Amino acid sequence: MSDPTPRFTSTELLLVALGVIGLVGTWAQGFHYLGHGLVAGNVLFWKETVATPASTFLVVDILVLAAAVFVLMFAEGRRLGLGAGWLWGYCRLSVFVAVSFAVPVFLAHRQRRIRLSRPAEAARPSGSDWIAIGIAVVIMLVAAGYSVGHIPGAPAPS
Repeated sequence: MSDPTPRFTSTELLLVALGVIGLVGTWAQGFHYLGHGLVAGNVLFWKETVATPASTFLVVDILVLAAAVFVLMFAEGRRLGLGAGWLWGYCRLSVFVAVSFAVPVFLAHRQRRIRLSRPAEAARPSGSDWIAIGIAVVIMLVAAGYSVGHIPGAPAPS
């Protein structure tokens, strides 16, 4: 007899997919800096990151959001019994790889843990929730597509 509990839900898979797209979209730009070396690449990255008022706005916005997410990540992770290794791993991935990769993967892990260990607490988006999610996903896909289409040093499309 088969187990009726699915291995992954559509919400968990969507979160992992968002993380993968975040990884591709950020690192389409990130590899450019690695070619300058660890220290010089970081210096160049941060100089360019805060080069304009708009980019500085986004840096502050994302870093404050990341700090708040870390608070949530550790609190939720402890509440759900996720090991410290997982939590610190997600934190390190956020800092050294991309917060847009690590946070969605953490959220998928969180969803799965709740679904498997606390089924009464499991919830999924429904109805009009998908309108907001759909709008956010379309905007994110446009941004990631732009990033992949504008890789520094890549030949311009003809």
